[in-house]
Amino acid sequence: MTRRTFVLVHGGGHGGWCWQRLARELRARGHDVWTPTLTGFGERAHLGGPETPFATFVTDITSVLEYEDLRDVVLVGHSMGGVVVPRVAEAAADRIARVVFLAAVVANDGETLIQAVPQTPEVAKAVTIEADGTARTDHRLMTEILMPEGTDEDRAWVLARHRAYPPAALVEPGRLSAFLALGLPTGYIVASEDAAVPPPLARAFAARLGDARTAEVPAGHDLMITRPAETADALEAVSG
Repeated sequence: MTRRTFVLVHGGGHGGWCWQRLARELRARGHDVWTPTLTGFGERAHLGGPETPFATFVTDITSVLEYEDLRDVVLVGHSMGGVVVPRVAEAAADRIARVVFLAAVVANDGETLIQAVPQTPEVAKAVTIEADGTARTDHRLMTEILMPEGTDEDRAWVLARHRAYPPAALVEPGRLSAFLALGLPTGYIVASEDAAVPPPLARAFAARLGDARTAEVPAGHDLMITRPAETADALEAVSG
């Protein structure tokens, strides 16, 4: 397998911490891996605020690409990260080799996350979304939904770190056509037990990308935590 440079962009509620197991797996296979944390999440939760826009998240990632001088990058977005990575590609197309969506949202122009991903019955039990996009989350229940195949230890580890979405991220209009016009190669990985982005919806998202390479992992939404080896296999398959 050709050595690749992966930049992994987490989704809402998570942080760079969520990639620990997958990053170790990919590095053991000889790849370079970067796991930046977006403003307002994880160890950077003290920054930003409810109105932090996607533009800030894009700057978070493009700054890593620039300052670390990363090129030929496989840019991976998980969940909400799927709305961030197309914008990153627009801003730094010359540094990107492929964009991969990992159980991720692919939002059309003008489509918000709330519109793109209607709440499943499972998620609706854990998250109440107000009109302004504020999400009231039962984090314990959410961890069970995110990783149905996870262990009690897995869930406890995520629960200690999981945070609510910033409202702006849920209601900011998406953009896709400008990214597709770049003609960058794409990939999509479906999580077959996902209750947050169910497989039929995930496959519909993949179809929005045109001729994306696809793969499937038998796991819930947080497949990078519960199935790191299988997820690494899928990433290699769609980015090889």
